[in-house]
Amino acid sequence: MIDDDMLTFAVALKAKGTPVPEIAKKLTIKTGKNAGRNPSVASLYRALAEAD
Repeated sequence: MIDDDMLTFAVALKAKGTPVPEIAKKLTIKTGKNAGRNPSVASLYRALAEAD
């Protein structure tokens, strides 16, 4: 799950022109069964689309 802090960071990186797959590699999920892993690129695209 992408939390608000991750989303804020991702939006800032995207605004600088960082490709979404690169952003996904910089993020780490903090809680749940996927804790410690990177979010999927698809999840990140969805979160960014909802944030716009």
